[in-house]
Amino acid sequence: MRGRRQWIVLLAGLLLGLAGAGGGARASSSIPSVPRYGVLEQSIGVRVAAEASPDRVSVDVRLVSPTRKSYAVGGFYEGPSSWKFRFAPSELGRWHWQARVRGGTLRGPSSGAFDVVRSASPGFVRISPYNPLRWTFANGTPYYPIGLNECTNVQNRRAELWGLDGGFRVGPQHSPGRLVDIDTYMRAYSSAGFNLFRWGPDNCSFALYERIDPAGNVYLESGMAAADRLFKTLRRYGFRIEMVLFGSNPPFGSDSDPAKLAAVDRYVKYVVDRYGAYVDFWELTNEASPSDAWVTQVAGYLRQVDPYHHPVGTNWGRPQLPVIQFGTDHWYQTEDASRSDAVAWSRLRRESALSYRKPTLVDEQGNTGLNWDATSALRLRLRSWTAFFAETGLVFWNTSFIKNCCPNGTSSVYIGPQERGYVRVLQRYTAGFDPRATISAATVAPSGAARAYALRGPLAYGLYLVAAGSRAAPLSGVTVTIRPERAGTATWIDPATGRVLRQPKVRAGTRQLSVPPFTTDIALKVQ
Repeated sequence: MRGRRQWIVLLAGLLLGLAGAGGGARASSSIPSVPRYGVLEQSIGVRVAAEASPDRVSVDVRLVSPTRKSYAVGGFYEGPSSWKFRFAPSELGRWHWQARVRGGTLRGPSSGAFDVVRSASPGFVRISPYNPLRWTFANGTPYYPIGLNECTNVQNRRAELWGLDGGFRVGPQHSPGRLVDIDTYMRAYSSAGFNLFRWGPDNCSFALYERIDPAGNVYLESGMAAADRLFKTLRRYGFRIEMVLFGSNPPFGSDSDPAKLAAVDRYVKYVVDRYGAYVDFWELTNEASPSDAWVTQVAGYLRQVDPYHHPVGTNWGRPQLPVIQFGTDHWYQTEDASRSDAVAWSRLRRESALSYRKPTLVDEQGNTGLNWDATSALRLRLRSWTAFFAETGLVFWNTSFIKNCCPNGTSSVYIGPQERGYVRVLQRYTAGFDPRATISAATVAPSGAARAYALRGPLAYGLYLVAAGSRAAPLSGVTVTIRPERAGTATWIDPATGRVLRQPKVRAGTRQLSVPPFTTDIALKVQ
């Protein structure tokens, strides 16, 4: 009760300060300004006894918005004598914060203010209010993810060097291939339209902790600092982040001991405090099978302490659990590229999360055998387009440092200039696409000439056709029956190049269109 009264006094002081400061968005020269949905990073002086573990110290920060909403975040230990808190504000105007510490003493200012100014950011990713299988940003604009995984292990000097556009490896088995700096890598993929990056510890990546233990957790300062640099760089290049908290062997995954689960919760809280302002998706584990009770406990605590309410998933997926908000899957396969769309559609429309009306991220996707072959770029193109029409997001595991990677088993995928060009065309097509659109039917004539995938909404209609049978010559003489809800311009494009092939005007309702000749695939958008 005493602690509660103390917070009431602190908040009352903050509200009095707000009353005098006003709620305008104009920044004061005497306090910092932060872009809306940007990250405030504030240092806090904390004195801790020499024998005390930072894991047993907590810094609690309350923030009050211009509209008097209160938010709670935690400070985190960054290194000797260094504590900080981070916060991503959603309201314009003057904010105030107040900090207190347990297990140590504050030195220096324990409160402050900052101004939030306008920015171009649409906010964090949310489950769409229009379609529970899709995503939008906080401001309601649609988000259609297509993402990357990448190795960031010790051999990669903790994410400082990245593979890009390498050729065939001819040297020793473990020669590094072609490596570039992180900015060159991120620039290449962000400009191609990749907009999501999945990362977690202990998955071809560096670690974040030495141990999770009831006697005290030990975090790895070098790993935490490397994740800081990685996440800040990703956000600078426009990537959204899916962060995995644990690898394939989560601590105490089948244990119900409260002390052990409390240690897990302390790590979860640390991760939320340090990285939550940068992240859009949480994933508890990677290819792990902890008990349902463990997933429910840890995900429930994660949702409790996350002030941003990021969606929570886990892998292997548990969409049947109420605490899990989206499904995840890992899919590696090398099929005949001429049928990649059909294979993808069959796979993606069977995702278990669909039966629970939850969105799905296939957050590891690639080939088997080798990461590259003569048709792998086509395979990636057909899978990517089909995933969009199947209301699913793909996150490819990229290995573009060489073309002959990983000949045994799962091998990921090579995403070079050709593949990036294909993704760029797709992302231009999906940009701003009607978030209310859902899967629809389209009829092709002659029957069996092409496989059709359609989306229909009040603002746009989309169609993707893939030729069936031989592709030695362009397919011509095909018609398709569509049902756009609005009249508009029907733009036919070539998914390989983005070239506009035809742009007739169409009226709303059931219409039959002549399809321009095409060899492999073709796309239509009416809006």
